[in-house]
Amino acid sequence: MVLLRVIVPWTIILRTCLAQQDLLGQLPHCAVLCFAAALPTTTCSSTDIGCLCLDPPFINTVTACNAGNCTVVETLQSTNQTYSACGVPIRSQGNIITGIAASFGAMAWAMVLMRLIDRYFSAQTKLGWDDSLVGLAGLSSIAMTVPCLLAVRYGFGTDIWGLTPEKITNSLHSLYVAYPFYMTTEAFCQVSIPAFYLRFMMDQKTLVFVKSLMVFVTAFGIANTFCMIFSVWPTNYFWDGWKGEIVADSAIDMNLFSFVRGGIEIGLDLVILCLPLPMLAKLHMSLQKKIHIMSMFCVGFVITGVSCARLHALVQFSKTSNPTYDNTPTIYWCVIEADLFIIVACMPSIHAALSRLSSPSDTANSTGYDRSDKSSYFNRSKGLENSGSNETFSGISKSTEVNVYRTERSDASDVELVDRPPYLRDFDQKSA
Repeated sequence: MVLLRVIVPWTIILRTCLAQQDLLGQLPHCAVLCFAAALPTTTCSSTDIGCLCLDPPFINTVTACNAGNCTVVETLQSTNQTYSACGVPIRSQGNIITGIAASFGAMAWAMVLMRLIDRYFSAQTKLGWDDSLVGLAGLSSIAMTVPCLLAVRYGFGTDIWGLTPEKITNSLHSLYVAYPFYMTTEAFCQVSIPAFYLRFMMDQKTLVFVKSLMVFVTAFGIANTFCMIFSVWPTNYFWDGWKGEIVADSAIDMNLFSFVRGGIEIGLDLVILCLPLPMLAKLHMSLQKKIHIMSMFCVGFVITGVSCARLHALVQFSKTSNPTYDNTPTIYWCVIEADLFIIVACMPSIHAALSRLSSPSDTANSTGYDRSDKSSYFNRSKGLENSGSNETFSGISKSTEVNVYRTERSDASDVELVDRPPYLRDFDQKSA
């Protein structure tokens, strides 16, 4: 027992001394000098690492000294070694980004493929500009998601002091590639929804407004993309500037830019999503169907909530000293917003496709639309068109003239916006 009482304390002291020597041996020279200079500010022994780790004045003094006398890389190395010696774990949120990017990206692309396949094989509708824009949004989403996943692989989402300088640079470089594609994804989606409205909106004033809105959204998207690409000059400052070794010739205040852009973006989203609601409210259809269709459009307002969450995450975008960890919410909210926009843009088309699958008899005759001529309301036999017939009853001659009028209509079979009256369904059955 006496031997143990002697050995155990000396073992602890020896281990503490070795830990201190190991820590000092791994610290940069400037950090070792700061460590020694800060010892007079603490009552802890220089060999008591545990006590020093729990002494805030000592830690603050060392941190301030490192910031003033060490390079950024040396400061991160010192922080990493000190936290490791103090038992502070390195945090990581990389799995959150990976999970969100993979799941929302898969859902978005599933919706895009369903929409394009349905349009391609459907006899009632055909591929239009709105479908092409959604397809481009899907491609842009992939170009955004892949760099985000690469950034996580390089360590984005992890405390910056737990990464090597090469990993920090590579992760920021990947994000620089991802950000412009986030802008283009949103722009394609925002233009695709008004382009879809052109299929069923007939009022001339409304059409002029919708087309003007499309022009504005396109210009806004192009401006955002170029502002992001040239947000700083030289551009490599975006991923190399964190070292403090190069100086930017010019730079945009990204915090201000993001808030101004975000505010305009939310305003555009509200205008685009609210645009068809008054028209839908006036349609002659059952209340249940009207509520169903309007609720489908209103799902898009979720995007507005996501945009607000992204703006909230931007508050610490330029204020943090731990960007690879603290900016994680900004990244995954951007991914959610872009992919959710694609999903919302595809919802009306997917709804129509699922409706046709659930009631295939409506896809041909019962709808009354001619597959070979989408500008005709009624699928009449050719013998009746602009023809006359004479019937004689007991010497009395009766002349009957049948005229079928053809009226231009939109390719609006994406959404059954109006309940078909019973007399028209009977008319179709008799003429079939």
